[in-house]
Amino acid sequence: MGDADADDGPKEDPTGDPPPPPPPPPGRMGACEVCEEAPPAKYRCPACSVATCSLACSRSHKTRGGGCTGKRDRAAFKPITEFTDRDVINDYRFLEEALLEKDRAKRWKPGYTAGTEAAQRSERPPATAKIVGTLTREAKTRGVELFCMPDGMARRVANTTFFDRKRNVMQWRVEWTFHASREIVNTDDDVDTAGDETIERSSSVSLRAEDPKLDESTTLLDALRVHLAPGPGRAARLHQLRRFADAMKGATGMNAGEEGTTSAKTPELAVYLEKEGCPANDKRYHRLDVRKTLRECLEGKRVLEFPSMQVTVLPEDEGRFREPDQ
Repeated sequence: MGDADADDGPKEDPTGDPPPPPPPPPGRMGACEVCEEAPPAKYRCPACSVATCSLACSRSHKTRGGGCTGKRDRAAFKPITEFTDRDVINDYRFLEEALLEKDRAKRWKPGYTAGTEAAQRSERPPATAKIVGTLTREAKTRGVELFCMPDGMARRVANTTFFDRKRNVMQWRVEWTFHASREIVNTDDDVDTAGDETIERSSSVSLRAEDPKLDESTTLLDALRVHLAPGPGRAARLHQLRRFADAMKGATGMNAGEEGTTSAKTPELAVYLEKEGCPANDKRYHRLDVRKTLRECLEGKRVLEFPSMQVTVLPEDEGRFREPDQ
């Protein structure tokens, strides 16, 4: 009996070394798909479901081949037969985040430098639908097709057009752009030679002015006279606009019935309004009569928020603005 009991006990290794450890159990995700040794995987990529064993392998699979973002496609299609409660919760959270981003977009305001006019305009609350509807309706009764942009657009924010109910008068915001003459510059840097021909480049500078609320009963000539009138601190600006002031004097000296009787060389003040709806590469402009009121000039025109007038002097700037084909 003693010999039998001795045979049933554990047998020691003749060399004295401990027995090798048992192999690791296979992982539930299988082997790593990146390592050559293929150890058991611990992680799975949310985007492409590649199994990896470590952070280094996870980063490696994102850089090799076409590259993987590692982010699950939250809008990917999934058959209804494979839908689970977890997928419903993920979709619900996705919709909540979309609504949160929408709310953030409504509250966002662009940053402007403190004290500037743009900062003051940004503090104004957006116009209500009732105000926009009133402006559109009153403009239509005057033969003007007024288009208003969505809230937040720069032109919508800058618009200060107002309808005076007591006087039944539209007060338009008008922006003026005074185009300087296209002078020929004959410096060494601005002249290109090609054979016997010399190509000369022109220099042009534009100055801007605005009327926040201009009565529709005001003539364009009277509105321009305010911007071209001398005053303290305006000498430098009026020096740049001297050719417009000279043309203004010529227009003032003419009577309303003497239009077209001046010499071809006499400078004449011209105002153009862009025709809305034309392609960007083929813009056309309506030429307006400076002796007519703003209401008469805008009748039958399309206006985007408010009129932007282009002021030039003829015949010096003849052909700068293309008029619509008759």
